[in-house]
Amino acid sequence: MPQMHHLIIGDGAIGRATALALRQDGQDVVLASRGSQPAGHDDVPHQALDALDGRALRAAAQGTSHLYLTLGLAYRSAVWERDWPRIMDHAIDAALAHDAGLIWFDNLYAYGPRPLKVPMREAHPIDPPSRKGRVRARLLELLRQAGAQRGLRWLVARSADFYGPHVRLSILYSAAIERQLQGRAAFWLGDPDARHSFTYTLDAGRALARLALDEAAWQQSWHLPTASPAPTPRELLMESARLLGAPPRVQRLPVALVRALGLAMPLLREVGEMLYQNQQDYVFSSEKFMARYPDFRVTPYREGLATMVASLRAPGPP
Repeated sequence: MPQMHHLIIGDGAIGRATALALRQDGQDVVLASRGSQPAGHDDVPHQALDALDGRALRAAAQGTSHLYLTLGLAYRSAVWERDWPRIMDHAIDAALAHDAGLIWFDNLYAYGPRPLKVPMREAHPIDPPSRKGRVRARLLELLRQAGAQRGLRWLVARSADFYGPHVRLSILYSAAIERQLQGRAAFWLGDPDARHSFTYTLDAGRALARLALDEAAWQQSWHLPTASPAPTPRELLMESARLLGAPPRVQRLPVALVRALGLAMPLLREVGEMLYQNQQDYVFSSEKFMARYPDFRVTPYREGLATMVASLRAPGPP
């Protein structure tokens, strides 16, 4: 595989996992984010870049063969509506200016209407029942239009809710494992006995790298490899409770309570519009990916959860 230059905008769990996978394949990689390079993360070159600055993004992308969007924004619908279309426009312009392919790490928010089809596959209808989902649908349309009208090479890779080493920006951590680390019983927002898929971040990174380097994978959407069958949140949290010595209980927070609390707590209000995903089976199919890459090893849930818990208990940089 010839060496190419990859610019990954977003140095969170997915961006870093992708960068490390590409480095292992002998690729030239730079991670970019608005902040400085996190302490202890000097294994991949980093540069400061604000994706809302179109001129800076275009300059940073010079010489790039692959441009990745793996960044996250503040979890507020108004921020997404204001900033995400600008970021996507800037990324499209930068990719076209330098003849680079654009890879977007996406989630499942654009899928709808409710209830979601089970299992969810790449052909799931795009009919989002939330403000955040409507933003994601608009971004997808921007990509497709740029491909059809301007010749953009694009690729969309979606994951289910994710988990993995040092992952804190996830529902599994924020609602449940964080409490277990404190010796308390886990909460779950929704039905803890509905099946719920989770994508392991290191698998997602390896898969993103593989898709990006496969010319036949472009101009389409992919579901990143995710272990099957999907567990229930209760099953996962009983295992993390065992690993952490936490109470083996899962307290269900009623949706009505979350919405009532959201009147006074903005974050819960933002989470509330997405709770439909936790009130039904949320089963994610990565059959398409596995059919093309049958040798890809997907991390089993028990193994991935043990790695996540060990990383969260260990001292050192996230």
